[in-house]
Amino acid sequence: MQADHSSQLESLVHQQLRECSPVFLALADPIRQDIIMMLTKHDSLNVAQIVERSPMSRSAISHHLKILKQAKLVASTKVSTEIYYALDIEGPVQQLKEFLATTERIIEMKTAGAE
Repeated sequence: MQADHSSQLESLVHQQLRECSPVFLALADPIRQDIIMMLTKHDSLNVAQIVERSPMSRSAISHHLKILKQAKLVASTKVSTEIYYALDIEGPVQQLKEFLATTERIIEMKTAGAE
């Protein structure tokens, strides 16, 4: 039974890891990290406001925002002709917590089995 439960957990953690991959990839880039930090200091910013605070071009910032949005780390809202971006990290944070919890259970089981 223990091996079956361990196999199920390993399958679950593998699935969770795949689901978290876009978040890991999005957060791996220093420019995207900078954008995340900017958005922690402001409720929302448009592309021009982010460009003002960055050495990157408008097209580069737009590209990075697209990746952050695909990873569900930022949300966008259109106001008139401008699109504003804001942090929206609750979902990804919950995914990461679940991944870590499953990983910890696997480690605990392996540690208990080694004793």
